Amino acid sequence: MHKHLSEYPPAPPDRVGDAKKLFPYQTMSAEEYAAREGHNWFCFSFGEYIYGDPQLNEWIHTLDDIFFTPGRLTEVRQQYLSPEEIKQAEESERDF
Repeated sequence: MHKHLSEYPPAPPDRVGDAKKLFPYQTMSAEEYAAREGHNWFCFSFGEYIYGDPQLNEWIHTLDDIFFTPGRLTEVRQQYLSPEEIKQAEESERDF
């Protein structure tokens, strides 16, 4: 599913630390996170690395796929959010 992972370098230690602090990869699916928080990410570069923790690596690359596959963010929003929450997220994106 994930694109060209073998071409990516290992994540630097500070990037791994940031990822572990920022992302609820142990308690929330990447799909739900994308639905609820995707509108807060103007750019996303965490997917440009490989992470030694397999759970973190899978989570980040799933999130990356959602962000960069046309229509996928809309799909997960429809799955996890109410119509009002979707409207708020879309309005927030327009403000960027």
